[in-house]
Amino acid sequence: MLSRPYSLAFAALAVMTLAEPAQAKEYGLVVGVNEYRAFEAWSPDKPAGLYDLQGAVNDAERIARAMRRSGVDLPDRRLLLDDRATKQGFLDAWASLLREAAPGDTLIVTYAGHGGQEREVSAPMDEADGKDETLMFHDFDPDRPREGRLNDDELRTLLEQAAAYNVIWVMDSCHSAGLSRSSSARNIMGQTRSGGLYDIPDEPALTEIKADAGDESGDILPHVTQILATETESKLVQETRIGGKLHGALSYYFADAVAGSADLDGDGIMTRSELAAFIEDRVFARMNQTQQPRILPRGDARPVFPAPQTAPLPVADRPFSPPKLPVHVIGAAPPGLDPGRTEKVATGALLTFEAQDGVWNVFNHTGDRITTISGGAERLVARATVLDGLDALKSTALPPVGIEAAQSVESQKVGSLVGFTFFPPDEKLRHLTLFNLASDGTLQYPLADEHKPISMNGHSLLFSVTPPTGADQLVAVFCSRPPLDLRAALRRGAGRTVSPGLLDALSDQSCQIGRIGLFTVSD
Repeated sequence: MLSRPYSLAFAALAVMTLAEPAQAKEYGLVVGVNEYRAFEAWSPDKPAGLYDLQGAVNDAERIARAMRRSGVDLPDRRLLLDDRATKQGFLDAWASLLREAAPGDTLIVTYAGHGGQEREVSAPMDEADGKDETLMFHDFDPDRPREGRLNDDELRTLLEQAAAYNVIWVMDSCHSAGLSRSSSARNIMGQTRSGGLYDIPDEPALTEIKADAGDESGDILPHVTQILATETESKLVQETRIGGKLHGALSYYFADAVAGSADLDGDGIMTRSELAAFIEDRVFARMNQTQQPRILPRGDARPVFPAPQTAPLPVADRPFSPPKLPVHVIGAAPPGLDPGRTEKVATGALLTFEAQDGVWNVFNHTGDRITTISGGAERLVARATVLDGLDALKSTALPPVGIEAAQSVESQKVGSLVGFTFFPPDEKLRHLTLFNLASDGTLQYPLADEHKPISMNGHSLLFSVTPPTGADQLVAVFCSRPPLDLRAALRRGAGRTVSPGLLDALSDQSCQIGRIGLFTVSD
């Protein structure tokens, strides 16, 4: 929980890029692999090992719908799902892209599935850690690990062949470029898209692509924009439940971007900086700061492709009706867990209750321990429902809220000082309403001076950490005018368990929502 003693200063958000201006025609190639020929189906009671995924096909199908709605050329033969997503099937589809597109066209290629690593055994020996990263297709076989996969050096060779085109390459897999704060048991977090580390034979496979330069050579391919699921190659990517289905967060929000939601200024063109701001904000918040996408190269704000005129109505323009919250229970169910408001799931839960010696440890969907309870599970269900609703209500028609933390994402001790700076998303949205959802479900409000608009240079605050400890969530709402209904609802609920009814007061298209986590421990 937080208490505020005084103000603080702060720094700005990073922006990202792409390569050449978008052309009149866009072509797509979409890959989603849940089922692997050599893997078994996953379940939470199985031992650690390699298993099929559950959300990668959902990713591919959602991206495909967005591409087709937006006018991207994507025939069924370039939508590769499960057993059609072999390495050769991918190479054939890639070759068809190069044949059918004209120089200057844009090629959008997305991959959702397992990513692995292998020890470097042949030139180019360019990896500082001695490991190449790989994409693992349906026909990958751990007994023959040089087959059914595409490593990063091979990928660079393919991209070099496409120098006449603008390429957007999206990889939603582990080791594609995270889980940096707390590593919980896998039956709490659910599935990750890690395919393991392999010692590979020195002899190349027949299907292998000869690479003259490695992906770590330092040479930027100016025609390529890479959008990777994590900021470093060692991080894991976790599947999460959004809208009732398992997804990779990067794929989910990239589909929204392709459908037009990343055109933040509404000028009909999505720039690289807009695409970066949209994706990085959504993924970082949704995954509680454990996953930060990596977009290369950075610093280029030129156009990516035209924004479609048929973009879906932003969620914030529709009434919000929270569904049952997906929960996972390990051992006995805690008191207060209402089956009318919750749905028990084996993986992808937004909330996990683990029975232990008469109490329950409570975890969020990224494996962070929120708190420990002896009863009153309904408080945590209400809190998680509101957090899920906040993500759904974030406006796709407005730029993201800028939030910068003065401390790392590691857990902070009671008594320590923590700071945040909040930046208005737009000149017209400068009325800040700030509240906190404490780890025990208590609503804390007010936390900031609401009497005057916030400067575009940001508003900095310093707080001291107080009990209860766990996982707090600070919520910043910037509006074009003071949100009187929202503030009245917050005043009524202050000091009590947060109510999902608060979401009704947030359904205002003239406001933008941002949130950031604070993770605390008692000592």
